[in-house]
Amino acid sequence: MSIQLERGTTDLPIFQAISQNLKNLPKSFTWGALLSGFLIVLISATGPIAILFQAATAGNFTDQQLSSWLLTVFIGSGLFGLVLTLRHGMPVIGAWAAATTALLVTGLTEHSYPEVLGAYVIASIALIVVGLTGLFGKLMALVPRPVVMAMLGGILFRFGVEVFSSLKSNALLGLGMILMFFIAKRYKWRAPVVPALAVGLIIGLMQKELINPNIDVSITAPMWVTPEFTLGSMLTLALPIFLLVMTTQNATGTAVLYNSGYEPPINNVVTVGGIISLLSAPFGNSGVNISAMTAAIATQKDADPNPKTRYFAGVACGIFYIILGLFGSTVMGFFGTLPPVLLAVLAGLALIPVIGSCTNEALENPDYREAGLVTLLITVSGISAFNLGAPFWGLIGGVLVHEILNRKRK
Repeated sequence: MSIQLERGTTDLPIFQAISQNLKNLPKSFTWGALLSGFLIVLISATGPIAILFQAATAGNFTDQQLSSWLLTVFIGSGLFGLVLTLRHGMPVIGAWAAATTALLVTGLTEHSYPEVLGAYVIASIALIVVGLTGLFGKLMALVPRPVVMAMLGGILFRFGVEVFSSLKSNALLGLGMILMFFIAKRYKWRAPVVPALAVGLIIGLMQKELINPNIDVSITAPMWVTPEFTLGSMLTLALPIFLLVMTTQNATGTAVLYNSGYEPPINNVVTVGGIISLLSAPFGNSGVNISAMTAAIATQKDADPNPKTRYFAGVACGIFYIILGLFGSTVMGFFGTLPPVLLAVLAGLALIPVIGSCTNEALENPDYREAGLVTLLITVSGISAFNLGAPFWGLIGGVLVHEILNRKRK
């Protein structure tokens, strides 16, 4: 069965397209689209934020650095979605990659904060080049996708393990959240991490585990940090970030749009994400891109039965993101009240579906199974050499094993 693709306003000049979609925005309003946009931001402010807080803890961030990071990832995601949604008349959802944020949990222990920002800059420039030249497909063929998925599985593996190792410190809180998460999945709730967080808050409150809140409702100010560039951070961080964004975010996110009947603007998605990431990297932004985990909430019929007006969900999501970003310090204050075990379980639960899917893809094809397994094990091992971390060596090992086995068969 063929899919009739929706082109939106892609064929119009950019300013004319944006003007037309803004003019038609009131007519495109539906409660389903509005709630879908809000739900996406709510999900992003639970599980993915918990991963970000763990990375900030690993890097010993100051309150100002963390507030600036929250400001840039939320506003950057909002601007990304607003620009592309209004340009193309389809619900393009922005996000920051949970996988690249998870990479920083170990990356920030091996590299300084300015070096990490330098890696963001390099990865963003590479994405802009790919978007402007249209080399997306060719670059995707250079490194086997199962190897990249295995690297991602290895990066995220520790988060899955910590869901259960955290039970040693507070079994009741952890088990309550785990059970609620899978009960919500059993009944196909669209955001199972949200009820899991609610259960964690209730149990934490009953156990008096919640720290006295220090929530300051105020506008967050960005903080500039001059990036530093080193070969180690480029290979250990910039290269994996680039590959992960291309494969797990841009490729997957545009596929979600295609499967919903739209013709995704792949080159514009890559280019706009790279530009916003580059401009905001010195303020702590770990990169924005098209969403892969939550995009389907806004692109399906549940958001709006009419695919031509469904772009309202993308606009609503972008506006909610920007509002939340302006109050990044308030978000920081809320999460600062939560016990570490709650954050660890929440982050791991949010990533369990991703760990399962990427590990399955890494090992599913017999021709790549050994290469994927080697990549996964090297990445999980945490080894480093020549100031290069395990994700880099995992990629090298997987590609090398694949070449050896492939040449042997020939």
